Amino acid sequence: MALLLGTAACSKSSRPWIDRLEVDAFEGGEIVSLSKAQLEAQLVARLEASKFIVAKPGQKIPDEVKPWRLELAAGLSEPDLERQTSSVVLALELRHTGKSEPFAIDSHVQVKPAQGNDVEAMQSAIRDALEDALGRAVRQAAALITLEDAAEGVVLGKLHDPDPAVADAALRLLVRRHHKAALPALLERLKSDDLDLLRGVVGLLVELGAPEAVNPLVEAANQKGPGFEREVVFAVGAIGGDDAEAYLDLVATGHDDPLVRASAAQALKELREKAKKAAPHPGEPR
Repeated sequence: MALLLGTAACSKSSRPWIDRLEVDAFEGGEIVSLSKAQLEAQLVARLEASKFIVAKPGQKIPDEVKPWRLELAAGLSEPDLERQTSSVVLALELRHTGKSEPFAIDSHVQVKPAQGNDVEAMQSAIRDALEDALGRAVRQAAALITLEDAAEGVVLGKLHDPDPAVADAALRLLVRRHHKAALPALLERLKSDDLDLLRGVVGLLVELGAPEAVNPLVEAANQKGPGFEREVVFAVGAIGGDDAEAYLDLVATGHDDPLVRASAAQALKELREKAKKAAPHPGEPR
């Protein structure tokens, strides 16, 4: 599931424009009797509330404006009435024209339990959670646009903003800048039991590339089970360093789960090949 917000930077001095918007996929809409068109209307309302200008068909966009394009995919999980849980998962990709690396924005909300075994109450809770996820994703996109070129001190100051969407935007920008101030906040999030959140954190730690993240990642993997551990071994391999190599070597030869062993062996092979390519040839300056 992905919510893709792509191409072209808007002018920082004006409201950002969106010249194309489409709901590409919506899984689980029947759970709350919500269609793609209705979801799109909710998204447009959220964008406009966050000061985006969504261009109407045929509307001329000012020549000095570089608009954004947005595609949405969202997913709702079937309610588990026994445990009274459900979830809403969204993701954004925010991309400038001519740049290959997008910003990936995750927005997911665990639905609060309904009172009693009440289907209608759970459906209402899921609708509220979807609104919450949409709003948070859009606010984070707006904050990324505002803060993208901001000075380091400004971005650091937003890391503890009372709006979690703004704080997430600041964290994502610090990761993009490979700033070590992002590491403590990311490591704190490794304590979560939400696997969707954890996967997003792992991706950011890989992008940050800080070797200091390897041992906390390993500890988190040991607590979450083989499924998550398989994901972590590849993340550790991508980050690299002596601790990463030692961990992968240990797992590849001694883990109880054959799939985890195989994953670690593959990650270790890729890590060593990458290190070999990066090493200077004889006679080359170091």
